[in-house]
Amino acid sequence: MNLKLIKKIIEIGRFRFLAGGFFLYCMGALLASVYQGDFSFFLFFVGYTIMMPAHLSLSYSNNYFDQRVDQYNTPVSISGGTKILIEHPELRQLSKYIAISLILISIFIAFVVVIFLNYSWWFFGFIVFGNLVGWFYTAPPLRLAYRGFGELANMINMGFLMPGIGYWIVNGSIDTFYIIFAFAFLLYGFEFMIIVESPDMEGDRLGHKHTLIASKGRRFGYQLLLIAVLLSSLYYLTISISGIYQNYVNFFVIFLFSLIPAVVALLGWYQQPFKKKISTKIAQRNMMILILFVILIDVYFVFLI
Repeated sequence: MNLKLIKKIIEIGRFRFLAGGFFLYCMGALLASVYQGDFSFFLFFVGYTIMMPAHLSLSYSNNYFDQRVDQYNTPVSISGGTKILIEHPELRQLSKYIAISLILISIFIAFVVVIFLNYSWWFFGFIVFGNLVGWFYTAPPLRLAYRGFGELANMINMGFLMPGIGYWIVNGSIDTFYIIFAFAFLLYGFEFMIIVESPDMEGDRLGHKHTLIASKGRRFGYQLLLIAVLLSSLYYLTISISGIYQNYVNFFVIFLFSLIPAVVALLGWYQQPFKKKISTKIAQRNMMILILFVILIDVYFVFLI
């Protein structure tokens, strides 16, 4: 294999997408560190060696199983695939095998953690489940994204599982504190999906990928996006007023941070992002703000440790 093809294989991985997952992982790990009153770099590192290959596998599996749809979409910074496997069909099987290998690496490291660090088998099941959700997002026979379950799958993966790995590895379990904090992130996982589906609406329709945006249109999708982020802000405000777990985290600070994606989503709706060109620009802006929101939470948790 020549250097050009090696470069193409690396490009399929879309390594820049790992940043968002890393910040989510950090959020969970740092939240657990706030709860525990200590930060373990060793556990943080071990947990990310489980998380990273699982996350990276998504790009390779989605590029492989989304080839029919990707031929209709234009790649942009946040969506649209890469078209590399369409242009280089000789790399298709390799992409699939890389995805499977990364999943097996993630599961194997989780197994080692259970055996040698005495974590529960529930943790192992948590990792296996997360990898399966990621694989079957586009892979047969489930093909969740093609059957109208893509949004739910990503809400679980991004909103609960990714930060949950960080929290579990540091805290030793998933508990009420994490569930209360992460509940609103299910809605942010939904926002993420609306963002990445929006530029691909026309291509997804041609490829029979039944995303919410492809089925209901951008107007309906952005209405739900706005409702989701406003409900998330309201949720954190309610938790703040309740005073629960205030000894660990001031949820009013999280509420203030949450106003940033809420205001930007409201601005996006005002601009009527229902045509492909403007929708892509607004989706990219919403994505940057969503990542900024997670980073602000991470920085706040670092301050609390």
